[in-house]
Amino acid sequence: MDKISLKAPAKINLFLDITGKLPNGYHEISSVMQTVDLFDYVKIEKAGEISVKCSSGNLDGEKNIAYKAAKLFFEKSKIESGASVFIDKRIPMQAGMAGGSADAAAVLYGLNIIFDGPFSEEELCSIGAECGADVPFSIVGGTKLSEGFGEKLSPAPEIPDCWIVVVKPDFSMSTPESYKYYDEHGLSYLEHPDRNEILANLEEKDLSGISENLYNVLEHTVLSPIIGEIKSEMLKNGAMGSMMTGSGTAIFGIFDSAEKAVAAKDSLSEKYSSVFLSRPTGTGVQIDKSAAVFEKFAELGIEYERIDHPAVYTMEEMDALGIFEKGIIGKNLFLRDNKGKRHFLVFVYGDKHTDLAAIQDELGIKHVSFGSAERLDKFLGLTKGSVSPLGVINDREAAVEFIIDSDFKNCPCVGVHPNQNTSTVWLTFDDLMKVIRENGNKIDFIKI
Repeated sequence: MDKISLKAPAKINLFLDITGKLPNGYHEISSVMQTVDLFDYVKIEKAGEISVKCSSGNLDGEKNIAYKAAKLFFEKSKIESGASVFIDKRIPMQAGMAGGSADAAAVLYGLNIIFDGPFSEEELCSIGAECGADVPFSIVGGTKLSEGFGEKLSPAPEIPDCWIVVVKPDFSMSTPESYKYYDEHGLSYLEHPDRNEILANLEEKDLSGISENLYNVLEHTVLSPIIGEIKSEMLKNGAMGSMMTGSGTAIFGIFDSAEKAVAAKDSLSEKYSSVFLSRPTGTGVQIDKSAAVFEKFAELGIEYERIDHPAVYTMEEMDALGIFEKGIIGKNLFLRDNKGKRHFLVFVYGDKHTDLAAIQDELGIKHVSFGSAERLDKFLGLTKGSVSPLGVINDREAAVEFIIDSDFKNCPCVGVHPNQNTSTVWLTFDDLMKVIRENGNKIDFIKI
């Protein structure tokens, strides 16, 4: 393998306290960290030397922590090679969400795969700790208890499923600045709550208890009243709890329903430019399986737009997110059939629903499944037995699961979903057909 594409997730701190200072000058912490499905996208390719480019241009080259990670990888492995790294930044910077650490983690993780796994996960985490305190956590992800200066990780009970709204205000605070303020103003006198409370809440899957026991000692180092204002607005809009993450300045709120989370996001978006909707993830760095689809589009000279959004699991949640409102052309969702099997769906929504048999025959599509008639009738007004535009290609090897409603052939875009639950791609109908016909009218043109 010569190249790889990865998704590097952001993190939030459900609990963060400073418990002392280590001999090396680092602060000793006690933290419960959680990855969320807000990602940077990192592409790595073998090269003669190390190079790092970033969609945020001021992070190119050796000043990027990802460069340090690559350099350490080659030094430790004694592999005489290099790598070209490109980072598509989506995680807000200087937000306390470990965006840079996630990128470094992705580089270590990806290089280890490309160069045939010279290191175990434990060894990768050890190398990551030399890059930055949050890098080991960004490699493994999920819900973890972090100690030492952040490098000592141990399992914690998984957070129950919930919705997380994140706001990054327009001002930032670097980690060194935050810890410096903590030291210079003698904030060690502050109350240090018992982390066992929130760990017990996690064990009991008590989202209310978790939300009530959120804590971040570094919130006291950011003096702007905006932090408190955002937290108040989160709570006013239905958040069960709200807290600044890491050294800031991003603030997150925990919600128990899509309806409340979307309402909060909409409300906060009226005042703040960087507002994100997310859900917890159980892993750290992941291979970006969608990337092969996008590369194929690029190869064919097709322009596309990738829209990232959190995973959605039910028709009710899709309804809460406004997917069925007029003007929405396509989105992706999950449905479970009566055997509990989960289906990925992409649909085009319109007033009329046409028979897809001709299109299925033309493209040689054999396996199509449908949501229950009761659900479809409730949300889309479809009758039992209708051949709706909710067909889904259910072949195990299918790279792209898509649907076409011929009513939309003259519309500017059609939804396409690359077998992942966090991206929707918009293509013109003609471009979609071009992709399919280029590959012999087969839908499995890339096997993911």
